[in-house]
Amino acid sequence: MRKILLLIAVSTLTIGFAQDFVMGITFDAGGKFDKSFNEGTWRGMVSAIDELQAEVEIDLLEFEGTPDTAAEGQRRIALQGAELIVAPGFLQTDAIQAVSSEFPDTNFVLIDSVADNPNVRSVLFKEHEGSYLVGYIAGTMTQTGVVGFVGGMDIPLIRAFDLGYQEGVAASCPDCSIISNYVGVTPAAWNDPTRAKELATTQRAQGADIIYAAAGASGNGVIDFVNENMCFTPSSGLRASPIAGILGGLDVSDAYASKCGSDDQPLFFIGVDSNQNFLGDTDNNPATLNHGLTSMLKRVDLVGYNAVHDVVNDTFESGISVLGVAEDGVGYALDEFNSPLLPSALIDEVESIRQQIIDGDISVTDYRTL
Repeated sequence: MRKILLLIAVSTLTIGFAQDFVMGITFDAGGKFDKSFNEGTWRGMVSAIDELQAEVEIDLLEFEGTPDTAAEGQRRIALQGAELIVAPGFLQTDAIQAVSSEFPDTNFVLIDSVADNPNVRSVLFKEHEGSYLVGYIAGTMTQTGVVGFVGGMDIPLIRAFDLGYQEGVAASCPDCSIISNYVGVTPAAWNDPTRAKELATTQRAQGADIIYAAAGASGNGVIDFVNENMCFTPSSGLRASPIAGILGGLDVSDAYASKCGSDDQPLFFIGVDSNQNFLGDTDNNPATLNHGLTSMLKRVDLVGYNAVHDVVNDTFESGISVLGVAEDGVGYALDEFNSPLLPSALIDEVESIRQQIIDGDISVTDYRTL
C-alpha cells in the first residue's frame, strides 16, 4: 500500500512504517497543486508507485517549502533512508548540488538544471520545440492575427518557450503579431495568478484571441481569465481561420450563449507542461465549445515515473538527459476536449512539422544558445 507522507515545513516530519523503498519529492515555487510543472512530476511518481504497489511498498515523502528551505527538506527526506529524491525546478539546483554530496547513497533527479554529482540525474527539455508546435497551431487558428504569451519568471528558460512559440506562429502566419509579457523577475512570479490575469486582460484589449501561458501556477490566472470572459468583440475585420467553419458545428455552453452575442468570437488559452485542455471545459461537457485550444506537453510526469521504476529495478543512471520532440519529451495535447477545434488537415501539418524537427529539416531557435 502506498503511503504519502507530507513534510509541510522543515520542522515537521511524519515517519512511516516498514517499507521496501522510501522516495521523496521537494516541490518548486508554485506549489504541489499548480496544475502544471510540480503536479505533473508528482503525478508521474504516484502513477509508478501505484503500478508497483502489488510488488513493493513505497513511502513517498513530500516537502512543500520555498527555494530557501529546499535543501533542508531534502536532507530530512534523505535521513529517512530515501533511495530517491526528485526535485522539479532550477531553483533547487544549489540544494541538490549540496545535499547529493552529503548523501552519496541516495539517487537524485533534478529537472530543468544540472547538478554535477555521480548520484544525480539532471533532466533538461527542448521546450522551444514543443512551443513551436503550439505556436504553429495558434498562428493557424487565430482570427485576429494577434496572439499572446504570458511567461512566469523572466529567465532564459521561459524566454525559450516564448521564442519557440513566436517562430511557430510566424511559420503558419507570417503577418501575425505576438504580444509577450512576463509576470515578474523573482520566484514569486510562479505563483501570482492575479498578475497573470491582468496581463491576459491587457493582451485581449490589444487584440489577442489566443494566449499561451508558461507561468507555473500563475498560468491559472490566464486560464481563469479566458474561462470567465469566454469571448471578445472584434474591433475590425477577422482573418480567415479554420475556427470560423468549426464553430458552426459546435454547440456552446449556456454561459457562453448568455454572455456572448452573435458577433462575438471565442477566446482560447494554450496550457503548458501538463495537459490542461480539460480546464477549458466550462460546463463539464467536452462536446460543447472548449476554451483550451491545446497544451504544450513537457513530460515531467515521465521523468518522475521513470525514476521510480529505475530505482525499484536497480537500473537508475545518473548524468544529463535532454528531451525534445524526438524523445517524446515535449509535444502538444490532443484529446476529446480540443479535437473538435482542430481540423484534421492542421493535425497532419503539425505532425509533419514534428517529423521535420526530428529529421533536422526544421531547426527551432533555443533562446538559451543565443
